[in-house]
Amino acid sequence: MNLIERLVKSSGLCVVDDAIKGKRTVAEREFKRGDVLLSIPPLYSFPLSKEPADSQHQTESARCALCFLPLPLRYPRCSQCRQAAYCSTRCLSKHWTQRHYFECGLTDQQQIDKAAMKLKPEYRAYLHMVIGIGAMLQYVASTVPAKVPEWLHVQASAWNQLVSHRQDHSQLLLKQYGEISRVIADANAGSLRFTSNGEEDLEDAAITALCRSGCNNFATYDMHRPQMSGYMCSPLVSLLFNHSCLPNATFVFSNGMQVVRALEDIGQGDEIMLTYTDSLLPHSERQKRLAEVYFFSCSCKKCTHSTTRGRIDELMSRALEVSGHMPKLLPTDYARPPAIDPWVVQLIQPFTSFILETPNELEQKMLEVISTTDACDMSFAAYQHWLECQDECLDHLSRGSTDANMMMWACISSLYVLAFYILAYPPYYSLIGFQCLETAKLLWNSLVTITSIPANFQTIVCKAQIVRLAQCALTILKVSADPAISTPSNPSINSQIELLYNQQNTS
Repeated sequence: MNLIERLVKSSGLCVVDDAIKGKRTVAEREFKRGDVLLSIPPLYSFPLSKEPADSQHQTESARCALCFLPLPLRYPRCSQCRQAAYCSTRCLSKHWTQRHYFECGLTDQQQIDKAAMKLKPEYRAYLHMVIGIGAMLQYVASTVPAKVPEWLHVQASAWNQLVSHRQDHSQLLLKQYGEISRVIADANAGSLRFTSNGEEDLEDAAITALCRSGCNNFATYDMHRPQMSGYMCSPLVSLLFNHSCLPNATFVFSNGMQVVRALEDIGQGDEIMLTYTDSLLPHSERQKRLAEVYFFSCSCKKCTHSTTRGRIDELMSRALEVSGHMPKLLPTDYARPPAIDPWVVQLIQPFTSFILETPNELEQKMLEVISTTDACDMSFAAYQHWLECQDECLDHLSRGSTDANMMMWACISSLYVLAFYILAYPPYYSLIGFQCLETAKLLWNSLVTITSIPANFQTIVCKAQIVRLAQCALTILKVSADPAISTPSNPSINSQIELLYNQQNTS
């Protein structure tokens, strides 16, 4: 039994052959919702950075090298390489123990940043990723095996088993990968390796590595808000878990670890699946992205329109065809708060009951609601409208605006976004939890700030609704995130919800 097989088996999982998918990973035992299915550091990862003003300046890290949370105004750095920055000394110490003790100095970040300026901004992350992967694989190959952490042996072995699909990539993208690979020499990145035997033309091997990482990398997101925080290559997770637009598992990036969690109860023999794309996208857009980036088409129960979830997806996708442009009737006047359509409330009420009380026929209720709703209201364009309204209002409020109409707009927009999330994602998906918390905070701020709540909003902007949404947020994020994680500048989800409760009890 090799290292991968041993780790998979110890996690209660099993990889079996599949006539269509090739391989699939199934549960060897039962898992409860929220259980950890697998936990492993990625082969390579890096947080988002601030772009330098010009080629004479080095890219500045905007986030902690371990947890990927935003850096405070003053922060510690690694005393040896002076490149890795941390939000706290705790993260610095933990990162050193976990991996930085061997990563430190493997690559010259300043040289890489300088070489990256020759590329378009959207391709600079590709250069950082492929150099990081090459450095990790070279370290494994050139180090006494006993000194290499077992998890790194596992990730390196999994990397060698990933399919690159190089022959399926477009000539335009391969040309861009060729340009990136030629910049690697200018980066003076040191000794790199991209295959197990090391007998390779570096430029050609880098193109293949870019193809391989491009269809297997992951984006990471904050543990406190739905905001992208960095990138990681975790070959084992890519190798094990197939895609579904309605997954039964998800992952979080927590303290340098990729942690895969169950989104629902999983029975023995059930396949465990993640999502490779945004499930809120219309069916045609999801299929297009999966074909162009991952080179397969999806036939999950959300993409099969004979199921309840599939029927919901069909109605929402048909709405896109009806109104591929912005629907004309959507409100845009911030001087007058919009009315909230009945379908939004009709979705949120049974959803909160599903999470907090007894499970109900949520999917059937969702189908009944949207079957009688105008197609334009359910379109992806409508979702984008409400999301943009929410973000614009939040931006104004964060800069000190106390305009009552703006607050009500923020509340209503947030409720619409939550309704779309409920339709698109599994019930315990983290985005729904974050949106429940954001909506609860907005409703509370409106309740304590606006002297006279309009009569038609009083059933929405009330303590009972705020408490239920906060409870839903905590229940969901305990499953799909880690609500206890905090830093001095980033209070935990638990702390935010506790503060919300305390404010209501003392008002």
